[in-house]
Amino acid sequence: MDIYLDSANYEKIAEYVEAYNIKGVTSNPTIIVKDKADILKLVEAVTKNKELFLQVISDDVEGIISETKKLMSLSKNIIVKIPASSNGLKAIKKLSDESIKTLATGIYSVEQALLAANCGAAYVAPYVNRICDLEIDGVKAALEIQKAFKLNNIDCKVIAASFKNLMQVKELLINGIDAVTISADLMEKLIYNKNTAYAVKDFVTAWKDYTGNDTLGL
Repeated sequence: MDIYLDSANYEKIAEYVEAYNIKGVTSNPTIIVKDKADILKLVEAVTKNKELFLQVISDDVEGIISETKKLMSLSKNIIVKIPASSNGLKAIKKLSDESIKTLATGIYSVEQALLAANCGAAYVAPYVNRICDLEIDGVKAALEIQKAFKLNNIDCKVIAASFKNLMQVKELLINGIDAVTISADLMEKLIYNKNTAYAVKDFVTAWKDYTGNDTLGL
């Protein structure tokens, strides 16, 4: 199980990725715009021992391939995200023929994921909450994709994305999903638990009342 940070916020990347052994960082044009980030600075913000997923903008096959190679030239730890559109899948196939790993993003169904994997995608990213918005169980869909890959011995990793709450993340994790990518807001909720904070405060208070110290004093 791998956890990624879905963000282009330099401060959050610096705070979370190394400290909590996050596998890497995922982003897309919408996230980069929201966080007012810059692609070159984002590349610098992610240490080279972590994966960084960046996404193309072009929608024609040759444009996608060209942007993919330009992005990959920025750093060895970059993996390129390509939307699973008709031209996107064609580009994924051509890149796979060159042994270039890509992630097929914007996945909404098992069939779409299987086609992307068949074209050579190394990763697929089902949009869990966006699937739920279509009145389909997004968690179930992501798990069905992974099940289909395993049953058919397909070497393609599922990185579930687009979450509304931690319950969706929890259901995927306890059912063995390959990976999830979580926004900075949800990551904060995952890291911080007020009950743990209360317990820590009680421990310190009890010790300080007993010894007069707020450390072990060893």
